[in-house]
Amino acid sequence: MEKKKDLRQSLAAKFIAILLFFSAGAAALLGTFAVAYVSCGFGAADTFLEDPLCTKEMDRVMKYALLYLLGESDEYEIYQYSARFELERAGGFSAQVWDGDPKDGRLIGSWSEFPDESEILCRVVETVPKGTYFGGSGGYFTVIGCLSDKLPAGSNFAVRYSMYNRLHGLPYGVTVVLTALLYALSLAALVFLFCAAGRKAGREGISLNWQDRIPLDLYLGLYLALLFLAALPYLAAEEGAPIALQIAMFCLSAGIEAAAALALLLTLAARFKKGKWWRNTILWRLCRWCTRMWRRCWYAVVELVRILPVTWRVVLGVIGILGGQSLLVLLFLSGSFLIFLLTAVLDAALVVAAAWMTFQLQKVRDMGSALAAGDLDAQLDTEKMYFDIKRHAEDLNAIGVGMNKAVEQRLKSERLKTELITNVSHDIKTPLTSIVNYVDLLKKEELPPAAREYVSVLDRQSHRLKKLTEDLVEASKASTGNIAVQLEPIVVNEIIHQAVGDYDEKLAAGKLEVIVNTYEGNLMALADGRLLWRVLDNLLSNVCKYAMAGTRVYVDLGARDGKVVLSVKNISRDPLNVSAEELMERFVRGDASRHTEGSGLGLNIARSLMDLMGGGFELYVDGDLFKAELTLRA
Repeated sequence: MEKKKDLRQSLAAKFIAILLFFSAGAAALLGTFAVAYVSCGFGAADTFLEDPLCTKEMDRVMKYALLYLLGESDEYEIYQYSARFELERAGGFSAQVWDGDPKDGRLIGSWSEFPDESEILCRVVETVPKGTYFGGSGGYFTVIGCLSDKLPAGSNFAVRYSMYNRLHGLPYGVTVVLTALLYALSLAALVFLFCAAGRKAGREGISLNWQDRIPLDLYLGLYLALLFLAALPYLAAEEGAPIALQIAMFCLSAGIEAAAALALLLTLAARFKKGKWWRNTILWRLCRWCTRMWRRCWYAVVELVRILPVTWRVVLGVIGILGGQSLLVLLFLSGSFLIFLLTAVLDAALVVAAAWMTFQLQKVRDMGSALAAGDLDAQLDTEKMYFDIKRHAEDLNAIGVGMNKAVEQRLKSERLKTELITNVSHDIKTPLTSIVNYVDLLKKEELPPAAREYVSVLDRQSHRLKKLTEDLVEASKASTGNIAVQLEPIVVNEIIHQAVGDYDEKLAAGKLEVIVNTYEGNLMALADGRLLWRVLDNLLSNVCKYAMAGTRVYVDLGARDGKVVLSVKNISRDPLNVSAEELMERFVRGDASRHTEGSGLGLNIARSLMDLMGGGFELYVDGDLFKAELTLRA
C-alpha cells in the first residue's frame, strides 16, 4: 500500500499556503477598513458632495487656504510653508479669501483659478472670525472654496471620490461576512504553515533550514532593523506627497513588514518544535564561553595550588584569612594602633606555628609515601617533632621495622621451602633411579602374565614419578635463578619447527592439526635456545594433554613494537574453570577433576624461564580458547 503523502512536507503546499495567507490577509484588512469607514458614515451619503469624505476634506483644505493666503503678509508668514504642501496635494481645489463680506470687502488673495460654472463640482463658503486662529478680535474672513469636476489623478479629492464610489455601492452585511471568512482562511493558512515549519520531504522529524540556524537574538536584531528600513519609504513620502503615493508607500512597507513577521513566526515555530532553541543564541554561546573560561581559570588556580607543597598551601591560606582579619581590625579600630600591632604580631606567630606544624606533617606524609613505594628502610627523625605528629611518626617508623622483619621472615621461609624441595627431590632421585633400573631388569625376565602387568604399572608410575621429580627440581631452579642463561641471537623459526616436529606423533595420536604461521624469512631474537625449546616443550605437552581432539592448534610468529611475539592457541577439551593468572601458579591445572597426567608445574616453569631470558609470558582464556603468548627481545 502506497504511503500517503504528508502535505506538511510539500513545497508546493507551503507556497500555496503563503499566497493564501498574504492574499486573504490583505483582502481581510481591506474589508476591515471598508466596514470601519462605512460604520463611521463614510460613503453613506447620497452624493459625494454630502459625504464626510468630501465635506471634511473641504473644511480642512479651506482652513489651509486661509493660512496660506494670510501668510503672504509678514504677520502670518510662518504658516505659509506648511499650508502650501496641503493645498498642492488637493488637486482641483481653488479658493478665495476676503476680508469681510465678498460684496463690499477686500480680496486678500486667491489659490488657483476658479473653474467655469459648468465645471464646478461644489462650492462652499465659510466665515471665520479673525480671532479663531490668530490674536485679535472684531471682523471676520470669508473663505470661498470651489472644487472642479476635473480632479487630477492621484490627488486627495480624486482618491476620496474613488473611495466614495466603492464604499457607496458596498453591501455592508456581505462585506462583514466575507471579511470574517477571509480572516478565517488567512488564519488556517497560518496554522498550516506553523505545522509545516521544519518539515522537509524525505526527512523524518524537524529539519532546520539556513534561516533557522541563524542565532535567534541576531535574527531578532536583523528583524527590527528590517522593520525600520521598511518604514523609511512611507516616512519619506509622508510630508507633502500625494495621497496615492502615500498609500502605495504604506502598502509597500506593510507588505515587507508582514513578510518579515511571517518569516520570524515560522522560524520560531521550527526552533520551538526542534527543542532547546535557546542554545542557538549569541547570548547563550557567550554565557557558555564565559562559564568555560571561568572553569578553566578555576581549575588552573586549583591545579596551581595543588602542585604547591602542603606547607606553602597552608601558609598562604592562613595569611589570607588573617590578612582579612587584620584589615577588619584596622577598619573598625582605626584609632587604636596598639591593638592593631598586637593583632599583627599574634597573627605572625600563628602563621609561623602553622608553617612549622605543616612542615612536620609534610615529612610524615613523605614517610608514608616511601613505605607505600616499598622503601622499608626509611626512617623519620622525631626528635624535633611535637605532640601527636611525633607519635604518628614513631608509629610509621615501627611499621617500617615490622614490615622489614615480616619480609625477611617470608623470604627465609620461601628459601627454606625451595631448598627443602630441591633436597628432597635430589634424595628421591637416587632410590627412584634404582627402582627404574630394576623394573627394566624385571621386564627382561620371563614372568607370568599377571606379574608382567604389575611390572608394566610399576614402569609407568616410576617414570611418572621421575618426571614429577625432575619438574620439581627445574621449577625450584627456575624460580631461584639457579639456571645458567646464555643469551644470544637465535633463529626462532627453526626452534618452532623443531619443537613441532618432535611432537608430530603425539599430536597425530590426539587428532590435532598444527597450523604454523611463521614470519616471512628468518626472525632473530635474543634468547637461550635450550630454555626456549624447554618452554615450547611444556606448551606443546599441555596441548597434547588438554586440547580437544579433532581441532586445530595455531602457532603464530611475528614482530610487534620492536619485539618478537610467539603465540600458541588451542581449544580446551574440558571447561577452563580457573583464570589465566591461576593457571600460571604452581600445582594448578585446568581440569579440576585431575583425570590427566601432569604436575601442574609446566606453565609456571615456562613463565620463570621466560623471565630469566628477559622476555614475557602471558596467558589468555576466552571461554574454551586457550592462548599462550611469548615475548622476546629482538
